Formats: sequence, C-alpha cells, structure tokens
Amino acid sequence: MASLASRLIAPTLALRARVNPASTGRCVRSFRLSVRAHDVKGDSAVSMENVDPEIVAFQAHQSTAAKLSFADECRTLVDLGRYGVISTFSREHDGEYPSGSIVGFASDEMGRPIFALSSMSGHTGDLKANGKCSLTVTAPGFQGAADARVTITGTVELIADGADAKEAREAYLAKHPDAFWVDFGDFTWHRMDGILGARLVGGFARAGGVTGAEYADGSVDPVAGFSAPIASHMNADHVDALVAVVGHYVGLTVENAQIASLDAVGMNMVVTRGGESFKIRLPFTEPAVDRKGVKEALVGMTKTAAKASSEKAEAKAEK
Repeated sequence: MASLASRLIAPTLALRARVNPASTGRCVRSFRLSVRAHDVKGDSAVSMENVDPEIVAFQAHQSTAAKLSFADECRTLVDLGRYGVISTFSREHDGEYPSGSIVGFASDEMGRPIFALSSMSGHTGDLKANGKCSLTVTAPGFQGAADARVTITGTVELIADGADAKEAREAYLAKHPDAFWVDFGDFTWHRMDGILGARLVGGFARAGGVTGAEYADGSVDPVAGFSAPIASHMNADHVDALVAVVGHYVGLTVENAQIASLDAVGMNMVVTRGGESFKIRLPFTEPAVDRKGVKEALVGMTKTAAKASSEKAEAKAEK
C-alpha cells in the first residue's frame, strides 16, 4: 500500500481547464462544467465570469488546494459508514430491474463491506440468485447534494462458517455493538468481494471514479474519524478565528466560516460572503496524521492569521 504522504494530492478539478483524469481516477468533472450546469450568477464567488481580483485569486487558490485522493476518500467514507443503500437485481421483476434496500454494514481492512443478512429479507434472496450489486454510502451528517457519497460495485457472496465468519462477526459488532440479532438462526454473513470500482461524488465540483485495484490500494484517512467533535468545537467557540484563517490563507474576505469536515490534509469549510454561502477547501500548512497534529495545525494557523491581521491593522492605522 502506498504511504499516506504519497497520496496527498492537489485537487484535480481545474478551474479554467480540464485536467488529466488518469491522475486520480477514470472520471473527472471540471469546475467550469459544474458551474455552467448549475447556472451560477456571474457575480458569484464560484462563477468563472466574476472578475473581482479577490475572487480570481481565490479560484486560483482552490485549483491547487490539496485534497485526499479519490481512492482514499472512497475508503474513508466506507469506513465511516454504518448504513447504506444496497441495489440488487430484483427477483420480483425477473432479475431485470434494480431494487434498493437500506442495510447495515461494516468493512474489513481491505475496505470490503460486510453484511449480516436475514433469509427473510428480499435483498438476501436477490443476492443468492445474482450477487452482482452496488452499495451507496453517504458521509456522516449527509443532508443533500453538497455532501459526499460513494457507490461501490462488486459481488456479494456468502461467507462460509469458520475463521472468516468469526472475523466478519467481530468487525460488524465493532461497528454495531447493539446488533445482538446477528446470532439469530436466520442470519448469515456476507461480504462484497471482487470490487470492480467506486464512484465518488464529493460535493459541488468534485466527482470521479477509481478502479477496484485503486480502491483496494487506498487508505482510510486517520483524521476523519474524529472530525465531528473538532469541527463542532471550532464552530461553536472560534468563528472569528476561522474567518481570520480563511482571510489569511485563502485570501478571501468572508462574514462567517464553519468547518464542515477535516481530514489529514486540510478542512472543507462553508463560508458566507455577501449573503452567499459556498464550500471552500483550506489545506493545513503540514499534513496532520492524528488528533494532536490537527490541534497543532489549527493553533499554528490561527496564531499566524491573528498576527497577520494585527500587523495589517497597525499598518493601516499608521497611514
């Protein structure tokens, strides 16, 4: 498996030109095309028609802002997930049409989803007849199109009794500790093997696909698991500091800034400027691989931004 550092990449969604899809996956949608498709107003901060120097500089910054690779983000979303929508070939329609069901799952060290399936569930019978399926998993706190989701495609197979079934049970109960019912007689263990690939939609202007091999080679982000409490604390107690950090490191003047999520390379934020709210990417000055590293990064960036703001205010007062 490649090291974390080797997979810390700049985003592939160029603002003014297409990029090579091979750099992070098989399918990349450009920022320009997304903006046009959604018919953004010309004075919007995310419009390519906006010629405000600050906005032009902001867009240039975002075009190179470091993000997780598609493979790592896919693996991370699956690792964080507990429930998803599994789409099977429905026997009720002669196996020719898909049917979606909400299922609980866990994942193993290779990112393969594990399921405890009841013989009474329709999707279990569907999978027995045809194991080919897909699983769609949304990011924690998913609310709509601006939030991340991933769909992985593969074949779900029954796990034979033995060491594999024991490991599957342990992994599932670690994610669903109250699932006592997995030991009922009508439940059996299944796993998605032979993953063909994954399709990621990371929110506005970020989408792409990876092959099964690329997905397997990806890694779970070490920071995303404790993103929520850090974001909650910063959003509740340090909004002014976040506004200053956005101004200093992104060069964007905003009225409000909130952290949506964090990973080892930086933060996804929602900012408000002139009454318009939109997402931005703010990389850390150095990658953070644990909670202590995230705290150090945030404290360091906050102090640097505060110092710069103070020096700017003093220089302005002297004029």
